[in-house]
Amino acid sequence: MPIFLRSFEVLVFMAIFSSGAWGSAIPKEEETKMLYGNWKLPSQLSIERVERLLNVFTRETHGKAFRYLGVEEDLFHGHLLLEKKEVDGTLYFFPKAILYHTQEEAHKAHWEKTIDSKYDYLDVTTRNWIQWLSDDPHADGVVIENAKKYLDVSQKDPIQFETEKAEPQQQWHYTIHAKNLDSSKLGFSLAAELQFEFYSDQASHNPNTDFYDSARGPISVTLPNGITEPLKLTTSTMLIERATTR
Repeated sequence: MPIFLRSFEVLVFMAIFSSGAWGSAIPKEEETKMLYGNWKLPSQLSIERVERLLNVFTRETHGKAFRYLGVEEDLFHGHLLLEKKEVDGTLYFFPKAILYHTQEEAHKAHWEKTIDSKYDYLDVTTRNWIQWLSDDPHADGVVIENAKKYLDVSQKDPIQFETEKAEPQQQWHYTIHAKNLDSSKLGFSLAAELQFEFYSDQASHNPNTDFYDSARGPISVTLPNGITEPLKLTTSTMLIERATTR
């Protein structure tokens, strides 16, 4: 299948942070910002890094996991997954991965018929994805896995995520939340998550959401149809710290 270039403009709440070492702890002064600030992502996730990560994710999963980027009906957000570790007697957060949910409102298209049928399920088993972060810029975001691999099976029946192209069942929404991930499978203790969103002009997002206009200009994201749209980036939700899961 031919691949064409599609550009999106990313508008953010902040000036671009300078990127430190990607494996470094989130500075303590940023933790309050992650709870109460306008732009809540840590400085390790610069606009350039978000651009790179979205490009890699899109290249690997478009047409398999999602069809439409930047709309609430399909793919419009990611959850930054954070580990919490002690360093010299002080606990710090460390960014580890991003959990994406796609086909977000396919349930409404398939069962309720309240949104356009084009947003119906693509595949019920490809709704949840983990993109791993890396200290190495050449490996950063390259490893992308179906999140069902990391499901805590004591919380959700894994059968709903196993049969590809299965006919959707109304009792399931086929979502793996961060709290449904098994830390022993992930290889790190999942302590918190922080959602960030990216919207196109076609998105029916909350008009009260406050986007920051960056002078940086557009980023480019590869999709199969070459249309250029603005994509706005926001963090309207705050950090959610969770009890450690096994």
